[in-house]
Amino acid sequence: MATIIMKTVNGQQVRDTLSKQIRVYLCGDLAEPEAFESVKTDGLEIGVSHYDVNTAEKAHFHKWNHEYNIIRKGAVKVYVFNEHKEYEFHQDDMYVIEPGMEYVTKAIAGTEVLFVKSPGGNDKELLPTTDAILSWGKDWNSLMEER
Repeated sequence: MATIIMKTVNGQQVRDTLSKQIRVYLCGDLAEPEAFESVKTDGLEIGVSHYDVNTAEKAHFHKWNHEYNIIRKGAVKVYVFNEHKEYEFHQDDMYVIEPGMEYVTKAIAGTEVLFVKSPGGNDKELLPTTDAILSWGKDWNSLMEER
């Protein structure tokens, strides 16, 4: 029988890296190496995003990935353009982004999100940035105007 070796990621290295950047990937078939030894996998990516300050991501969609997001602490708002609807998520909530779903997110300072992308790979397509999107992202309490 072949020897099977446990694959691990060091939590302290993850925390150290997150103190310098917003996002780390724990596993995947990554084009760019992480600052620590991540686990090479096919068909799945797992990572953590940590927002030290209020942060708005760029509006986008995924061509083929399903993205599963679990709020570990803090809060996230997601605006889904085709629904014309804003969602708000807090600790231990989970939301799923389906392929083709156009959306934008913002997080309050101190938020941490565990995400899983399946089947993985860089499939993000950015949407045009509008004044409405920029305004929504600047203030936690602002509402999305039509883009």
